[in-house]
Amino acid sequence: MVDIRDFIALLKHSRGEYAGKPFVLFPWQAEYLDTLFNTIRDDGMRQFRTSLLAIGRKNGKTQLCAAIGLYMLFCDEVGAEVIVAAGDRQQAALLHDAAKQMIEGSPGLMGQCKVYRNSIVVASTNSVMKTISSESATKHGYGPSCVLVDEYHVQRDRELVDVLQTATGHRRQPLTIFITTAGFERESPCRKTWEYAERVRDGIIDDPTFYPCIYSAPPDADPFLEETWRLANPNYGVTIKPDYYQKMVIEMKESAATELIVRRLHLNQWTTSETRWLKHGAWDACGTPLRPTAGRPCWCGVDLASTFDTTAFVAVWPDTDGTFDVQATLFMPAENALKRSRTDHVPYEEWAKPDSSGVANVILTDGDITDYDAVRDFILSFCERNIVRGIAIDRWNAVHLTTQLVSEGITVCPFGQGFGSLSSPSKLFEAAVLSGRIRHGGKNKALAWQVSNTQIKTDDAGNIKPTKKHSHATGRIDAVVATIMAIGISSSEQHGLQQEPEIMVM
Repeated sequence: MVDIRDFIALLKHSRGEYAGKPFVLFPWQAEYLDTLFNTIRDDGMRQFRTSLLAIGRKNGKTQLCAAIGLYMLFCDEVGAEVIVAAGDRQQAALLHDAAKQMIEGSPGLMGQCKVYRNSIVVASTNSVMKTISSESATKHGYGPSCVLVDEYHVQRDRELVDVLQTATGHRRQPLTIFITTAGFERESPCRKTWEYAERVRDGIIDDPTFYPCIYSAPPDADPFLEETWRLANPNYGVTIKPDYYQKMVIEMKESAATELIVRRLHLNQWTTSETRWLKHGAWDACGTPLRPTAGRPCWCGVDLASTFDTTAFVAVWPDTDGTFDVQATLFMPAENALKRSRTDHVPYEEWAKPDSSGVANVILTDGDITDYDAVRDFILSFCERNIVRGIAIDRWNAVHLTTQLVSEGITVCPFGQGFGSLSSPSKLFEAAVLSGRIRHGGKNKALAWQVSNTQIKTDDAGNIKPTKKHSHATGRIDAVVATIMAIGISSSEQHGLQQEPEIMVM
């Protein structure tokens, strides 16, 4: 069989400054391909059946993906079916055009195949290479010998990947390669595969069929240093020019949003949102264990959602050193949990399972609409076990619950949702997170997900309040709002809120 490195030497680059030039593999590419394709089992078959190649942008991964696809089309086996799966139609078109131009630059290959709109066919071996996107109406009916998933981080679910991978079972040595940069969805299929690859790389999981190749800067590395860039970009100084790095460093120092993009796309670090409120990694850095709460007064916040969405109850224990312990619980109708998991792309049912200490981040209530009585009973039970000084609730959206809690002797603080009420506690929350003065234990993935969904809206006076990411309408933030309200009523006197919440007591 032809060595893949020798085959690729027959091709020419199709894009950028190398367009039209022979496809000379960069050192990292040659090493990757040699390990992936030339590690052979005792029976003569390839050892690796799955690989994750994670690398920053501008290192030549899309060109490499197209070249691998052509090798698997022409050289792997008779009747080969190579599926190149992209996240959207635009990326699929780029991949197909790259492969097409490589063939056009190699007369020897051009005479062996026919190039169509979305496929390349080699009639002599009955082999085909098809480029599809996750938007394809038809995802079934394939029997691939090779699956190449480009920009895996944009795949919102595993439907396409699962369909393709499960269809490879009849092949003698099927191969699936995930080629990607880092993303920002914590519960995405790419993140799951990435974490699996890290465990294989680190020897935690013994999987001789999986080849992990991850170029990424450590989370605590200084993004402004050149050596950090080199860790995630083996082509630094080649396809990534130093002047581009210098430009990005200047922009990062001026814009947190630019820093976020650079961390994700060039340093290959997973971030928490496309655009953000909180500095990257700040929330995770507050994941230290809670201090003992027994005997300490706390303040709470409730964001009572619509009848079908999540409701959040958050308790905050301020300490004398200016720090806060935060504990959050979400409520969701049990009959809607599976549907909401699919639309929100997060595992509500998994989050509803108690951890080793018996605590569940999500409580599933009976029925298909929010059980407000269950929420009330939980709050009352919490108040019996803790010293609760007050509970902040949206004054316009929880009249019935407010009345019930007040009748039980609970101090309720109706809390407005405008800039006047939310700005000061939002800024206090932000300052507490950035300075590491919040402790949340690091185990509540539901709360972490909602923090990652949160952006900030501002008015002309510089006031702020939390809002959802516009690009992710299903992203919930009610636990963040509840946390801000709880911090607000706990600190109203010390920090002089613009609108001190009114208090209702019995």
